[in-house]
Amino acid sequence: MSDICDFEWSNNRFRHKLTISELKGYNKNESTDRSRALIALKELIGASMDYALKDKSCFQDDEFLFRFLYARKFNVDDAFQLIINYHAYRQKNSALLQRLSVLDENIQLALRDGFPGVLPNRDRRGRKVLVFLAANWDYSSYSLVTVYRALLLSLEKLLEDKQNQANGFVVIVDWTNFSFRQSSNLNPKVLKLMIEGLQDCFPVRFKAIHFIGQPWYVEAALAVIRPFLKEKTRERIKLHGGNLSTLHECIARDILPTELGGEGPTFNPLNWYHDLLESSQISTAKPAPSYVLSQPQYYTKSPPPLATVSIKNTTANGHHPVVISNDSPKIMVGNNKSAGVLDSDFLIKSTKAATTVKIGILTTKANDPAANTLLGVGSDT
Repeated sequence: MSDICDFEWSNNRFRHKLTISELKGYNKNESTDRSRALIALKELIGASMDYALKDKSCFQDDEFLFRFLYARKFNVDDAFQLIINYHAYRQKNSALLQRLSVLDENIQLALRDGFPGVLPNRDRRGRKVLVFLAANWDYSSYSLVTVYRALLLSLEKLLEDKQNQANGFVVIVDWTNFSFRQSSNLNPKVLKLMIEGLQDCFPVRFKAIHFIGQPWYVEAALAVIRPFLKEKTRERIKLHGGNLSTLHECIARDILPTELGGEGPTFNPLNWYHDLLESSQISTAKPAPSYVLSQPQYYTKSPPPLATVSIKNTTANGHHPVVISNDSPKIMVGNNKSAGVLDSDFLIKSTKAATTVKIGILTTKANDPAANTLLGVGSDT
């Protein structure tokens, strides 16, 4: 019996070593190699005792696992470590990543301002180009946390395309007219959180990051975060200043918008925003897996139930109960037929309760992850 046990143990050990020895050297262009790499990655996930992988529901999702293989050039060992980092980061920052949807009001504000914008055409190497016009950042309406959430949501959508997984991304940040006041809202904690996630935890490859028009205070901020960057990441950050010709040596002018000295049409951030919004309205009976970042919310044709806002009826002050009907863009004030009808943009303010109700978009600020001060990384106001 002991001989059989020894044989089985040594046989399993040999098989495990054989798998580990084959972790490197897969060719992503060969379908056979891709399949073998996927099988090896699944073996590691299945055998893992790491706490971050206690939920192994991603095990059967081949398309999801391929993101990590492409991100690490089909080095299975590195891809496996990236998956562990990804799950650990999500568990550690669950408040930041919850309800990541294009229907989030704050994320919509960031996307409409172009954080990020996505150019329609790829560069000469087949890479998608993300554009940030930093001066558009309205820090009084949404925080850097929201910008990060909008970026993650965009990357999640873009990574559905195998070509983006394989070729990676190029980022252009135009700092022209970015004020010192705006730069003071670049929260160091959020910047560190972004670097940790994008560099070590998410299956995304940034092949180049181009800064143009950067003022001295942006370069000072970059010097602060530089120690947190890997050497490879530092080498991929290119500072062009006001010299657009050096940018055009890296990215052809015919795909760039006029704002970046290109020959393409004017940069319109709404194009990508509308793409995301349209994709979120595609109905599906299958819920989003728990291990993906974005959790789609779908519009419904049936109207929600009647919402009533209770305001104390103080006859001395002339206050009346207010009923908000979601069936029509009207507000009925009072409880009789002679009650007035107000326009839907009207704001009802109760000075006693310090309450403001806006018809059309009903949001609860306290439930907004990007506004949650418990994150310790800033809030939206």
